[in-house]
Amino acid sequence: MKMTLKSLVIALGLISSTVAFAQEEKVDTLNVHDQRITSVEDGLFQLKKLKFSGYIQAQWQSSQLDSLLTKSNDMKVGTGIYGQEKTAGTKDYNRFGVRRGRLKASYEDFGCQAVIEFDISESGLKTKDLYLNVLDPWLKTIALKGGVFDNPFGYEIAYSSSKLESPERSRIIQTLFPDEKTLGTMLTIQAPKTSPWNVLKLEAGLVAGNAISKDYKSKKDFAAHLTYTNSTPTMKYGIGASMYSGVTLQTDTNVYVMKNGAFSRNIGTKPNGFADRTYYGFDGQFSIASDLGLTQIRAEYIFGTQPGSATSSASPNGFDPTASGFTPSNTYIRNFSGGYINFVQDIADTKHSIVVKYDWYDPNTGIAGDKVGVALKTGKADMAYSTLGLGYMYRMNNNVRVMAYYDIVSNEATKVKGYFSNVNDNLVTVRFQYKF
Repeated sequence: MKMTLKSLVIALGLISSTVAFAQEEKVDTLNVHDQRITSVEDGLFQLKKLKFSGYIQAQWQSSQLDSLLTKSNDMKVGTGIYGQEKTAGTKDYNRFGVRRGRLKASYEDFGCQAVIEFDISESGLKTKDLYLNVLDPWLKTIALKGGVFDNPFGYEIAYSSSKLESPERSRIIQTLFPDEKTLGTMLTIQAPKTSPWNVLKLEAGLVAGNAISKDYKSKKDFAAHLTYTNSTPTMKYGIGASMYSGVTLQTDTNVYVMKNGAFSRNIGTKPNGFADRTYYGFDGQFSIASDLGLTQIRAEYIFGTQPGSATSSASPNGFDPTASGFTPSNTYIRNFSGGYINFVQDIADTKHSIVVKYDWYDPNTGIAGDKVGVALKTGKADMAYSTLGLGYMYRMNNNVRVMAYYDIVSNEATKVKGYFSNVNDNLVTVRFQYKF
């Protein structure tokens, strides 16, 4: 009997120990599950801060040949016309290509944003955006940006290439601001959306002035854009003013400026120094919704002083005087003017739109067309251009867009060989775009 009682006590003790152990195991398992769920939630929260986006523009272009049987500078895909294709008597040529293949990643946390964007095509990989932007945590009004970003000048530069109603930006923008990007730092001042002062925005930066390429000079360029925008339920409008004050390196002792309708050497300039690069710009935008559909009008006018070479008035892009094999060149300083007017009309409430755009660029306002090629040192780089663009767009949905566009390109009549009159270099572009 004593042994039986003893055995019962031992058995009860074992059972209670087992139950207690099992309860402890159960509690620990629940804690592990809770920890895993918390970890997953934290991971999802972090992933929400990381965003990927991009778009692909596949296109076909066909261009007339200019009078010298050379490729059009306006065609952005393909390699031009060479060899047997030229000798075969081709009157125009066409090419397939990927105009833009963008992939963008951004991460935002505590008012800080980091952005990396690449352009990928059959031509290779190229950096487009690479910057850090920090917003002040108190007023949420002042932001500081550093890296590679859109040049803070005018309206069309910062207008996304995925939204452009024309295949390319205006000729003057492409010439003065290659790749639209710059390397440097920028300050943005704009009140929060809840403030009545949100309608004003100032962007001002110190930039290298060599597009996306490496900085090559200790002197920095200054660029700024001040805008006012406002809206009603059916209308939106805005105006802006810009300035760019910078310099380019004069790599040779010969510097030419316009005087009495011709280039003169080293008149009022300092050789082996820096040439002034100064732009001023004004822009305006207006859109209104009606039974006809959304109507948009945008315009921009730019003028100033541009240093260039004998053959080009384009701004530096990849300029590196320290590179092996670099050849110094003369500097030509020109006063210029140009701009664009863009009209976009949606067709009622359909997915169709029509586009009419006119842009012009006169790289040398100090000389008339009939004197280009006759006056000392003048040539093709001093010739004015204008382009009338006619386009059609179909928006299949928020991601897919189809564009057909015809550029009527005109150059002024000059005394330069091959450009005695307007050459045939009109351009057709058909583009398919997918945005994600």
